[in-house]
Parts: sequence; C-alpha cells; structure tokens
Amino acid sequence: MNQTIRPIAKRIGWLLMLTYFASYVTRINFAVMLVKICSDLNQPKTAMAIVVTGLTITYGFGQILSGFMGDKMKAQRMISVGLAIACITNAAMTVCHSIPLMTAVWCINGFAQAMLWPPIVRLMSEYLTDDEYGYATVRVTWGSSFATILLYLGCPMLLYSVSWRAVMLICALMGALILAAWLILNPRLLAQRVDRVKATDDVTTAPATVPVPRFVYLPLALIMLGIMMQGMLRDGVTNWMPFYMQETFHITEENAIITTVILAVFSILSTAFFNILHQKIFKNEVCFSSLIFAMSLLSAAAMFLANHLGSGTALPMILMAIIVACMHGVNIMLIAIVPKRFAKSGKVATFSGIVNAFTYVGSSISTYGFALLAQFFGWGVTILSWAIVAALGCLLCAVATPMWSRFRREYFGKE
Repeated sequence: MNQTIRPIAKRIGWLLMLTYFASYVTRINFAVMLVKICSDLNQPKTAMAIVVTGLTITYGFGQILSGFMGDKMKAQRMISVGLAIACITNAAMTVCHSIPLMTAVWCINGFAQAMLWPPIVRLMSEYLTDDEYGYATVRVTWGSSFATILLYLGCPMLLYSVSWRAVMLICALMGALILAAWLILNPRLLAQRVDRVKATDDVTTAPATVPVPRFVYLPLALIMLGIMMQGMLRDGVTNWMPFYMQETFHITEENAIITTVILAVFSILSTAFFNILHQKIFKNEVCFSSLIFAMSLLSAAAMFLANHLGSGTALPMILMAIIVACMHGVNIMLIAIVPKRFAKSGKVATFSGIVNAFTYVGSSISTYGFALLAQFFGWGVTILSWAIVAALGCLLCAVATPMWSRFRREYFGKE
C-alpha cells in the first residue's frame, strides 16, 4: 500500500495529523482532568459534567454549520481561525472560577473546534487518491490518540506540582505553537491542488454536478444514529473510566487518570488494524461497522460479568480499551469513509460535518447520562447500558447495510 502513496501526500497527512493533535490537546484536556477538578473545586461529577457537555453540544451543532461553510470557504483559513480561537479559550479557562463562566467559555471552544474536522476531510478528499485518503485518515486519527496519551500521561505528572489551571495554559501554548507551524507549512504543501491531482489517475475528486439519490437518505439516517451510539461509547467510556477505576478500586485520582492511557494505546493500534481490514476484506464500511459494534457488545457484556463477579483492575481496563478501540474503528468507517462516498456531489465537507455532529450528540448524552447512571444506580447498570448501546449500533448498521450497498454500487461505482 505504501508504494502507491506519493511523498507529498505523506507530508500532507502528517501535517493534518499535527493539526488534529492540537485540536485534541485543546479540547479534551478539561475532561481528562475532570476527576481532579471536581476534587479541587469540591463539586460533584454531575455538576462539572455540565462544562464538558456544553462543549460537546456546541461542537456537535458547530459541525453542521462548519460542514456547510467548509464547502464554500477556504479550508485552510477555517482551520487557522478555529485553532486560534481554541487556544484563546484554553487560556481564558485559567481565570474562570464559576461553573457558568467555565461552561460559557468551553462552549465557545466547542464552536471553534468544530471548524477543524470538515475542512480536514475536504482537504484529504481534494488532494489525495483513494489509497492516500486511507493513509491520511489513519494518521489524522493517530493525532487524536497521541494527544490522548500525552494528556493522560502528562496531566497527572504536572498535577503533582502545578494546578489544573496551569495545565490549561500549557495546552494553550502548545496549540499556539502548532498553529504557527500550520500557518508556515500549509501554503507550501497545499498550494497547487490541480497539478498534484493530475499526477495520478486514481483520484477521489469528481465533478460537483452529480445529485445525490434520494434513497440514500434513509440508510444515511440509520448511519447517523449508529454514529450517535459510537459517540456515546467512545467518549462516555473514556471520560468516566478514571471515576470507575477510582471508585471501584480506590486508587488515587492521578493514577486513575493514568490508567486511561491504555485506551489511547489500543486506539492507535486499532485504527491501522481496522483500516487494513477495510481495505483488504470488509469493503462495505457500514457492514464492517456492524461487525465492530458486535465486538464492542461482547466486550461490554464480559465487563458487566467481571464487574458483577469481582475482578482485579487489569481485566476491566482491557475490556474498556477494546470497547473504545472498536469505536475508533467505527469512527473511521462512518465519519471518515462515509462522507468520501459523496465526492461527486461536491459536498464532502457538508456531509462530514453532518455525520460527525451525531458523534457529539451521543457524546453529550453519555457525558451527563452515564454520570447520572453511575451516581444513582451504580457502575453495574452503567456498564450494562454500554452493552445496550453497542447492540443498538450493531442493529442500526446491519439494517442500513443493504441500502448502503446499493448506494455504493449505483452512485460511488463500487460494491
């Protein structure tokens, strides 16, 4: 596969990965430190969850707006503005001392972060071939995992010596440095799209005059509901794993945060693994997503039994890591690959923004909903809800598969 990847495509992929890395560093840092922030401010997790939920809601709605903007405005400019505002809001959090003010600032950050993903997908679709698109998608997804590992390892170490507010400022400065690198490098790599596209016959771009068939909207609706299930599991399990580990096994707050690193490590391995399986075996991304959801269902069921029977820390950590890794696989299939199928319409960014919005509908539900379940019904019921969500995702994708196969065959031109 690497033999078909042009050097310029590799450089574009790594630059977009660095940009998405900065997005995650300035977006999930507050959630990573949530268990410490709750303790520092003497607030219950349901109260502080409002701040994180505010970001996920504005990020989700912002995805739709940014999707439409991404097909009409210059993608590079949108990324620059979004990342700049994200850095400013991170710095502003250091002087916020009330939950309403924190929520307002973090909601602004959500809108800013929403300006990044749709133009990234559009750039990959316009500049890269099919093989290069898959290559770049994996690398961009790695950016989120690398950021997660850095935050879950670095934040606990920093929190031993500095406050969580100081960590927020460090993240803002890191984002600013990457923004500077983006501003310097992107004009050099993304200056001559037409010439570079002509360098190969296998391109993902197509005339923007082919209307989308109406029958696709039903499977697309089912896919978006499946994406919502993916967002509930991916972010819900990730955000509340430190609380589960602390409350179930009575480990320290800092160590509870560190245990979440395993989720990101599994995610890095899983993205490449699932992409290879998609390229080589499971060509239909919706059908493959149904199978991946089934894997997460089995893992959640096993974790429910382990929690009920009692176990050490290792087994629950591994099972949660598998659940989150599976959701990163679904993320690639439904949020990165599905919008690319609409390239003929000239609205890749629009569809990318719309489908990605449903991730954060699910995320916002799980961020607050799982906190309520854990607080009032315990972790056993919460884990059981993860299995139910995975089962719904599996069913939704399975029902959508035949209709999506028709769309791939008649519109995209591949089975």
